[in-house]
Amino acid sequence: MKRLFIFLLFFTGDVWSQTLSNQGILNDIVDSDSRFFLKKIEPRITNRLIAEAEFDDNYQATNKQNKFRDTSGAVRYYTNFHLDKHLSINSFIALGRLDNLGSQQQSAVSSSGGGSRSFDNTGAYFQELNLSTNHEKYSLIAGKFNLNFGNAWRWDRGLWIHQIANNYRYIERLGFSGVYRLGNAQKTGQYNFSLSSFTNDRKNLDNSVLVNRDSTHKTDGTPGDTRSLSSYNASLNINFDFGPKEKLSYNFSYIDLVVNKRASPVAATKVADQKGFVVGMNYTLPWQENLDFDFLIEYASMKNLGGNSDITESYFTTNLITRLHQNWSMLLGTSQRKREVLFDNGTNQNLSEVSLGYDFDKTKFFDRLTLQAGYRFMRTDNKEVLDLRDTLGVMLRYYKNF
Repeated sequence: MKRLFIFLLFFTGDVWSQTLSNQGILNDIVDSDSRFFLKKIEPRITNRLIAEAEFDDNYQATNKQNKFRDTSGAVRYYTNFHLDKHLSINSFIALGRLDNLGSQQQSAVSSSGGGSRSFDNTGAYFQELNLSTNHEKYSLIAGKFNLNFGNAWRWDRGLWIHQIANNYRYIERLGFSGVYRLGNAQKTGQYNFSLSSFTNDRKNLDNSVLVNRDSTHKTDGTPGDTRSLSSYNASLNINFDFGPKEKLSYNFSYIDLVVNKRASPVAATKVADQKGFVVGMNYTLPWQENLDFDFLIEYASMKNLGGNSDITESYFTTNLITRLHQNWSMLLGTSQRKREVLFDNGTNQNLSEVSLGYDFDKTKFFDRLTLQAGYRFMRTDNKEVLDLRDTLGVMLRYYKNF
């Protein structure tokens, strides 16, 4: 693993694209026009580096333990080794906080509030490592990849608006995925059908460096841990390109995560495969010369959560980004999560965000540099205890293609 990381780091090439989703190879494919993959690309290696630092001040909270300052960082390093026009080896190395049991032990936050966390429990690991082939009508992926299930969890729309939807982001899966394309985005719309068959990566390429990942869940029968390719994800992405900057996309997806009943901690009478669906829309509209709107709305529903037929969850996320003069932006958004448990109170969670951003003009040192600052209000209600939290935050994010 370490030798492969060094190999990918030192071999570089020209920029492959500056319009990728940055969410993984499968999401790049279903979000892009098929002509993008038909460019004549000679054997070479291309790279993208995205690094960020964020400071959050949870200055007010009902639960005093949630009142603290938090400094965190993340690095995302993507490599595409193009063997020829159609074939490439792709990797995605992620460095960031691993919120497992170790993070609680390292935290300097006291039970009575106050204190701070600074880059606690930060580790690096391969989030993706796969082989892909792209042709006019279809693409195939084999290896470790992220699934195409929803969009509201995208981390590049604001500071926190993705956090609740991140609960149904499915990453680090081992298996195969195929995409079949029909239509034309500039005419009738492009229809990308994708199907993935996979198992969770829990014992193969999930090791991390700097900090060890929590491994206690490997024996807990997590949905998808069947050690066979019996879980699947089927999706349809529809993309329209109406002209300069005006684009419309729809996403529909269904997932079935098979449970290893022999390893599941859930009672035999309640164990069931985890299933869910998501539907969403994203529309970007250039209203005037220096005024653009970017609107996203998405709904997701999950049942038999964790393999337990007593638990269901639903999510709803909506947000609007207004861009002024290409440099300034403002995000208004809200996200909701409703958890229902049979014979229990369940939980309702709501997150609201208002944030401002500024994109610095491109230089030889970066392709994009974004500064964002904002306010978050989080409300968690389990019908017995109401937890409110107010947060101010600022983030600097760096992009470089090479």
